[in-house]
Amino acid sequence: MLINDLAVTITDNRRVICATVHWEEQHFPAAQLMFEIDHDGLDGGGFDSNASCSDRELWGSGTEADPFLCACFPLAAVHGEARIRVEGRACPMLAEGLRTAHAWWSSWGGMPGPAPRIETVPGDGPPAQASGPRRGAAFLSGGVDGLHLLMCNRRLYRPRDPAYIRTAVFIHGFDIGKRARAPEEERYRAAAARLAPVVAETGVRLVCCRTNLRHLPSKPDFWNYRQNGSALAAVGHAALLGPTFLFLGASYHAAHPVPMGSHPVVDGLFSSQRLGIIHDGVRFTRLEKVREVASWPTALAALRVCPEGRGTKANCGRCEKCLRTRLELLACGVDETEALGPSLTPIEDWEAAVPVPSGHRALRYQDLLAPLRARGFETLCRMLEAKIAAYREGLANAGTNDRSTPPGSQSGRFA
Repeated sequence: MLINDLAVTITDNRRVICATVHWEEQHFPAAQLMFEIDHDGLDGGGFDSNASCSDRELWGSGTEADPFLCACFPLAAVHGEARIRVEGRACPMLAEGLRTAHAWWSSWGGMPGPAPRIETVPGDGPPAQASGPRRGAAFLSGGVDGLHLLMCNRRLYRPRDPAYIRTAVFIHGFDIGKRARAPEEERYRAAAARLAPVVAETGVRLVCCRTNLRHLPSKPDFWNYRQNGSALAAVGHAALLGPTFLFLGASYHAAHPVPMGSHPVVDGLFSSQRLGIIHDGVRFTRLEKVREVASWPTALAALRVCPEGRGTKANCGRCEKCLRTRLELLACGVDETEALGPSLTPIEDWEAAVPVPSGHRALRYQDLLAPLRARGFETLCRMLEAKIAAYREGLANAGTNDRSTPPGSQSGRFA
């Protein structure tokens, strides 16, 4: 894979960095990979007033390779590219981290090997580093993990602490606008506007970033099970100026470290000498997070968990993730919300949305049984137990006892 023609365009409130991606081993067409960062956000703040002149000079140089290397390395690996060559200077810490991440992916199964060689433009001394004090940042989509992370950050750190989250990044192109044929502009604007009360209450500065990363050729399930952690990091490398702690909200508890794209042993490997990636919140269960978010009315009203959505609605209410979140709220004593409606879910909706759950979902259903039974929802519990039993029967038929392994990781689907 060759990544060349790196370019940067800067206006008062917008910065666009782009590069052309060429495939060497595959017959995929060349494509332009783009990150467009809107620094105006919802607060009209423009460029961060704390950004130094060297920050601006760094982003105006057009030689920043880290976002493109971080974004494209997993795709080069899964498609069997022998190398990934970026015509720009990349941080050696990031390059080594990506090699180590590939070793983890290979140990989980389904990744072809060996890892692509990483080739970048050599230079005298280390790549240019932005100066100034380190600041905290996180992603904010309206999901449980991100909202809970922000809650915990406000409890742990004071405003003058370097890890205090001052910037929240909202992405167009991951769940919203992930398909080139459906940009979902109206849904994107509605979702960003829905975050406005959270932004105002916490004092974070929202930075919106558009990217077409998901339009590049991939493979079934690869995004969720191997790629999305490095993709989040790539957006961080593209969108954030200056030395930064970038927090990624954990999806799973430490007791169930499911081998997914965002994982506690892998996410930190996407760091550079400027941007430190922190996988945060792994000590909390999903129900603990939902219970705490439910105690924050502003966050509860802004909750957006649906991967697809319907028009400008935050959540469809009927897909697996919406149904599961409704039950999680019910288990935590919340009977109705503005974001998802009644928490009690009809059994027939589950039959349509979730014939048989995958491993990581079955683990989460198991955690719901005790609190739902304590509230008297026996019929729901029997339905969940049937789903879990169907999943385990599928594992037995497949000849494995690993109840947390996602599809594709051992079957070689990615190879």
